[in-house]
Amino acid sequence: MQFGRGNRKKMMAEINITPMVDIVFILLIIFMVAAPMIEQGVDLDLPQTETVPIESPKDKFIVRVIEGRKGRKPVIFIGKIEVKIKKLEEKLKHNEKLQKTKELYLYAGKDLSYGFVVRVMAIIKKAGVSSINLVTEPIEER
Repeated sequence: MQFGRGNRKKMMAEINITPMVDIVFILLIIFMVAAPMIEQGVDLDLPQTETVPIESPKDKFIVRVIEGRKGRKPVIFIGKIEVKIKKLEEKLKHNEKLQKTKELYLYAGKDLSYGFVVRVMAIIKKAGVSSINLVTEPIEER
């Protein structure tokens, strides 16, 4: 009579990681395909000037002003959120990041009226921003 060893199979103490690696690769592919679609923005036709390129304002505070569709009023965006001009000063005053840096990048479409852009700049100054950077595009050589 044998005790213990009989016809039993020996237990493996290893973890099979192949299915986990497969899942990680599938997730990686999904994120690589989806990442370019996540970054949405507002299309702007910026004025062209002869300027020195500035550093990328990706981590900066950005306000965009674009022409409204079909003769409607211009639209203002803080980042990617639309803001009415009546609420702009309030939103800027209560933004902790902006109040800390006191610096803002203003993207204004070239077809906007000068008066409206100046009005937006006055509201920004009134909200306590000391540095307004107007963003333009370099002139295209034809």
